[in-house]
Amino acid sequence: GCIIPGCDIPAYWTELHHVKSYAQGGKTEVANGVCLCYRHHHAIDTSGWQIRMTHGRPEVLGPAWIDPSQTWRPAQTHRANRPIN
Repeated sequence: GCIIPGCDIPAYWTELHHVKSYAQGGKTEVANGVCLCYRHHHAIDTSGWQIRMTHGRPEVLGPAWIDPSQTWRPAQTHRANRPIN
């Protein structure tokens, strides 16, 4: 589903987002993509949320009013960050 913490939109209602934008040379590949719901996808550049990839795993940084500690956190809903059962 949407990787923004607290968003419960399921994967089949999400859009794929380039972590590094295509305009900045980001490739259209799984290693550069995450799922975001419509609302977060279309507001990602103005909402204060940031996304980065660290060793192939997405991390999110919330806006200061949500996360005053400004700590990068693993995107819990992303398949790369789920525990293997």
